[in-house]
Amino acid sequence: RLIRLDFTTPSVSMLTIPRDLRVSIPGLESRGIDYGKINQAYFFGTPAMGYYSGAAGGAGLLADTLYYNFGFYPDHYGVISMRALQKLIDSVGGIDVTLDQPVDGNANGYQNGFYDVGTHHFDGAAAITFARIREGYSDLDRIDHQTIILNALYQRLTSEEIRPRLLAIATDFILTNQVLTDFAPSDLPALICLATHLDRDRIKVATLPSDTFTAQTLLGSNKVDRVFYF
Repeated sequence: RLIRLDFTTPSVSMLTIPRDLRVSIPGLESRGIDYGKINQAYFFGTPAMGYYSGAAGGAGLLADTLYYNFGFYPDHYGVISMRALQKLIDSVGGIDVTLDQPVDGNANGYQNGFYDVGTHHFDGAAAITFARIREGYSDLDRIDHQTIILNALYQRLTSEEIRPRLLAIATDFILTNQVLTDFAPSDLPALICLATHLDRDRIKVATLPSDTFTAQTLLGSNKVDRVFYF
């Protein structure tokens, strides 16, 4: 997700990019890698792979990939794992998620729950399960599900109950390396100030228009893979 923070308005604009978008991944030609899903840029850039020596590891190669394909380079990065997101949601007492249409996570034999129209209270584990539902849905649907979780978490973090604890929560997650970022703890007060002064209608979320790319199924040696092409 690419996020633009406007401290003057104030407002936040977010562009979501499908993880299955097939792009050129620069700098790995010697490894026999020219193309891959955009989320693989992060994977290939992690120190454990030993493919990339630039700053910020996976986030650095992902930034290089965004620039190579789309011509823009992020100023900062933030990475949070599913495990850390689960812990964050639990640390604020869970979140309330309201659905205007049902979501069935039990397709094709999976047991990820059925979520009817209405409001559901999710602890961290339930929120992550919901956010990862994919069987029976497209990658674009999963993006929508994850946006629902992030919206609910934002509402909880900026509630009267949790707002006084925001700085302590954010500092703890950064100092204990549960969030990988190049933001320093000294940057947090400004970010939190922005978050607590945002009107909800000043947060805009968009994704790449589905009519700008096509889906294709690739047959690998032991799996069927689904990718998006421009």
